[in-house]
Amino acid sequence: MTIQRRLFLAGATALACLPMLGSAASAAGTVVVYSAISTKLTQAFVDAFQKANPDISVQVIAGGSGELLTRVKAERNNPLGDVLLGPDADTFDSDLTLFDSYESPESGAFDAAALQPDHKYTGFSTNFQVFIVNTKMMPLADAPKTWKDLAKPEFKGKILMANPAQSGSAFSQLHQIIDLYGWEVMDPIIDNATFVSSSKLAFQNVAKGEIAVGLTSEFNVLQSKNEGNPVEAVYPEDGTALVVDAVGIIAGGPNPEPAKKFVDFVTSKPAHEMLVELDGRRSARKDVTPPAGLAEIGTIKVVPYNTVSAAKDKDAELARFDETFSQK
Repeated sequence: MTIQRRLFLAGATALACLPMLGSAASAAGTVVVYSAISTKLTQAFVDAFQKANPDISVQVIAGGSGELLTRVKAERNNPLGDVLLGPDADTFDSDLTLFDSYESPESGAFDAAALQPDHKYTGFSTNFQVFIVNTKMMPLADAPKTWKDLAKPEFKGKILMANPAQSGSAFSQLHQIIDLYGWEVMDPIIDNATFVSSSKLAFQNVAKGEIAVGLTSEFNVLQSKNEGNPVEAVYPEDGTALVVDAVGIIAGGPNPEPAKKFVDFVTSKPAHEMLVELDGRRSARKDVTPPAGLAEIGTIKVVPYNTVSAAKDKDAELARFDETFSQK
């Protein structure tokens, strides 16, 4: 059994045990949201949406991007969810037939890069992949400065990564490294790293001092630091991509009209101000100020990230990852 299959089974079991948020209601007044964002932000969205739409109940299934996409694919012929919220855009691009086209009235507030041309998804947030460093365990001067540094022998056993089959951010990390350096560098990084089943563990375990360095989204470092943990973000000097997280409507879902209303809310300015305040994310809207504490984009070396090619290469790259991992 592959690592992806083992972790999917574990994740599916965990998903089945999660409670629903919101009150029960008839299908006509319900929207079912598959959410890959934090519980705190999800609950804030649910509360605000239901206050504005008291006739619509929100039910939430939470999980990693890979888990939720697998669920949507498995339900293709009988969709049970209405909205997929929070995965990277390449998660959507991996199979656009799973999603309905819907252009929210809010779409004019977004850069074109945050909008899928056929409106299969709309940008949610934008973020960079970085290294989170526990400065009590490793001085910043000794920390890796580039993606390529992660392959150095001195970092063996000191790096934590999420499994890229289960985490959209972890896959974008994998794809960026391969795009920059190929498997010649990625293979020794896999050998050096410890892998966990969720993106949360990839930064939480570093913050708790269980391992020195993790790969994660920049906003997770900001949150951890604001909570008083001895962590700092290192933006790879060889470049990191500005990756778009997105929201889209699941094709054939049971509640299409409530789904549209939920997407309209999630793409609104008040909702994006909430994601900045509560999660420390950069909004994909042009009219929302980034959170204090994140690096200025002008100070970061930004490399291109083509979500369509990332989606196209995903199965092959995950299969190759599985092969290398199995030989550790």
